[in-house]
Amino acid sequence: MSNAVKGLNGDGPPEPAALDGAPSREPRRVWFWTAVIIGLLATGHAAFSPAMLAHYADSPDSVDITRWAEKATVADIPLWWSGSWIQRSSPYFRPLSSMVFWFEYLAFGWNFQGHVVVSWLLHGAICGLVFLLGMAWFPGRPAQRVACSLLAVVLLNVRLGPQGPGWLPAPVAYGVVAWWPGQTDQWSLLFSLWALLNLDRWLVRDNPRGMRNAIILWIVALLFKEMAVSLPLVAGLLAWYRKGPPAVSVRAANAESAPATGLSWKLAVPGLLLVAGYLALRSVLVPGAWGPKVRTIEYFASKAVWYAAELPRAIVIARGLWVVVIALFLAHCIYAYVRLPKRPAVVWPMLVAVVGAGAIAQWLYGNFAVITIPGELLAIGRLTLFALGLMVLVHTNRGPTWTLLGMLAAIHLPVLHVQGPHYFYWPAAFWGLFNASLVLHVWQRSEAGTIRWGTHAGKTSNADELSVETAATRQDKAVLQPKPDSEDE
Repeated sequence: MSNAVKGLNGDGPPEPAALDGAPSREPRRVWFWTAVIIGLLATGHAAFSPAMLAHYADSPDSVDITRWAEKATVADIPLWWSGSWIQRSSPYFRPLSSMVFWFEYLAFGWNFQGHVVVSWLLHGAICGLVFLLGMAWFPGRPAQRVACSLLAVVLLNVRLGPQGPGWLPAPVAYGVVAWWPGQTDQWSLLFSLWALLNLDRWLVRDNPRGMRNAIILWIVALLFKEMAVSLPLVAGLLAWYRKGPPAVSVRAANAESAPATGLSWKLAVPGLLLVAGYLALRSVLVPGAWGPKVRTIEYFASKAVWYAAELPRAIVIARGLWVVVIALFLAHCIYAYVRLPKRPAVVWPMLVAVVGAGAIAQWLYGNFAVITIPGELLAIGRLTLFALGLMVLVHTNRGPTWTLLGMLAAIHLPVLHVQGPHYFYWPAAFWGLFNASLVLHVWQRSEAGTIRWGTHAGKTSNADELSVETAATRQDKAVLQPKPDSEDE
């Protein structure tokens, strides 16, 4: 068995998954470490900038955690496992986070630079795990899987979150690295992603060690931070993606589908029962522990819409509805252009787009020249991409895109009651994978001929469409059901 597969099965730290057709093992490692380096470069300024260190040096959480760690002794370790965590002013049950922060204090004291470097290295490791998940979940040729997995890492590092007092307008990952108390989110996400990799190996290869290690890693993630309570739902969705409709069925349609029948429920329901037990134990050990409050369904629905449409909402508030109308117009122009069987040179649709956008701006804003302002152009471009993403999503019926959207809904559940920027670190990782899967779908449909970019592309016949779809489906199945190694058989 290869070292990469052994790592995913839980026999050690995960290494890059094997790339079909790769000439040797070295290129496989290169792409994995490329993902790690992308994360380190994207947040390097946050880790080593004196200005950033000074900005967060007087953060109440940073100072409070360090003061409690300064007073702590070995005798406090059992207390963290039977009561509130190291920061007593914030009632949480996070024993592993308490121990890590205490060890960091013993190593670095009040020199917060050391804490920030730990956050920086953690982020690099998380980027590597996001790359491995993309390689495992994305269908297609090796080059496509590598490119889109790396794109997911890039998108994780550039995703913005809500701004708050003391938080600079920067990507979520940048802020979490600079504000080292966010390590609770990082450690929890790291072990949760690792757990998903092990679970995925179990689903694909039926290796019992994958399930065993996924459970252990999930428990470790829970003991770092409560965000991991959403993982049973994510696991159920992953089973549905890997095993198909039988995973959510109650009865087996035939003998072949029997092992997978109801697998999503078998993972999600016991996991949620364990979560309920964990939360009950937490309430006993830490009375008054902070967490989600009972609210009306309207409240949670409004928060869900707010999270899902955060980008257009912010742009509309800052610019106005005229930007939305122009973005929708441009998105439909692009959609119509790539779907036409025969079309003129690109200069003509560009002229239609510019004149149409100017006319809309003149009508709704009162000045057509506003579309030449860089800030307005950026807002229009971002909203146009958002609209195009929705169009691609509607046409997506293969690959992990819808599964990732369900995972995003699940991991937002623990944070629907809060707005702190660091709470968006978990979602940023899955948003990266989701948006990269949309790009992968467009790429594969373009190669298949259902999206035509050339100016003289002829219309694909129904027979050609069917043969292309059949070939793509066979390719997906080959990726989703890789041939087991000889040691696993």
